[in-house]
Amino acid sequence: MKKVLAVLLVVVMVLSLTACGGGVSTGTYKLTGLTMKMGDQEIDYMELAKAMGMEDTDLGYLEIIDDKNAVMKSIDEDEQKLTYDDKYFYAADGSDDQKIAYKASGKKITFTYEEDGTEMVMTFEK
Repeated sequence: MKKVLAVLLVVVMVLSLTACGGGVSTGTYKLTGLTMKMGDQEIDYMELAKAMGMEDTDLGYLEIIDDKNAVMKSIDEDEQKLTYDDKYFYAADGSDDQKIAYKASGKKITFTYEEDGTEMVMTFEK
């Protein structure tokens, strides 16, 4: 009986460790940061939106549907269907070949996008 319990405990611990990896977990992540850097100038769109009276719930979200599909909505934008892998998010319709690099850490996902000397950083938190 002790051996069965020990094996069961080991299996449960291994499964819990693999579930705690640095990957993306399903659920809804609220947009908590949106900045754009152009040369020496940095614009914090979250501060601007809040100064204009927008509520936190109006600012946007990222919903992870499953292990490859997601939906994103950001300030005053329509929902956009996305797909993703272990390094990038992509437009789901395939019409846009841009890829957006991301990092997932705990309950936080950060997008980083650079083009023509402009860098955009979006942060989403569960």
